[in-house]
Amino acid sequence: MMILWGDIRQFPLFTVLQFLAAQRRTGVLEIQDYEDIGEIHMSRGRIEGITAPAWDETLAAKLVAARALTEAQVKECFMEVAEQEDSPPALALLLERAKGDLRVLREIVDNHIGDAVMQLMFWNSGTFRFTLPVRPLSFAIVPFRDVENFLLDSIRRVDEGERPWREKLLGEVEFCVTCTLDCSEEIKNRFLKADVCLWRSMPSTLKDPIYREIRRRPQPYDEDEFEDLPFI
Repeated sequence: MMILWGDIRQFPLFTVLQFLAAQRRTGVLEIQDYEDIGEIHMSRGRIEGITAPAWDETLAAKLVAARALTEAQVKECFMEVAEQEDSPPALALLLERAKGDLRVLREIVDNHIGDAVMQLMFWNSGTFRFTLPVRPLSFAIVPFRDVENFLLDSIRRVDEGERPWREKLLGEVEFCVTCTLDCSEEIKNRFLKADVCLWRSMPSTLKDPIYREIRRRPQPYDEDEFEDLPFI
């Protein structure tokens, strides 16, 4: 059952994730743009898995490097997904068959989910759809950070200059056209990058302190404005 749908240009994925986390929703956020298609699986407002073809391959390589899976096992997982219509996503199979120290595996998964969330910063077009599956999917290994921590860490990484794994196609509409009316030149100079607007994707918990800081600063004025005022 679909309960939420929207355009990513109007509602950035970070805003959607923050809303679903605050509402403690359980379901699947399906995302799609001109280049990619993926799913974000959530349970009671927490991200349990993010799956997309390219991202699953990246995680598989990390698990092979950690000797939690063999290349043959990885190939078997992807073959099973390709051949069976009702197969769970490759991510679920990879995590189900991974072996090793659970703390190490959780750290790998948590870092991978953090990388995937950061990629969502650069989705400036496409659609999202939140659905309630008939049979909720569970993952053998889940990340330990919550949504807010993932979002804040992603903003920090992009602000420090980290870019996407591959360049995303930019939409026809600039970010600031569909952003907030309270945006200012100072905000644009500080947060509008060449390929992503940090302000548009920033959680409201970070925006409020920045708004207060800007409004507290003394505003420059022209002395000529006070020439006609009476002397006191």
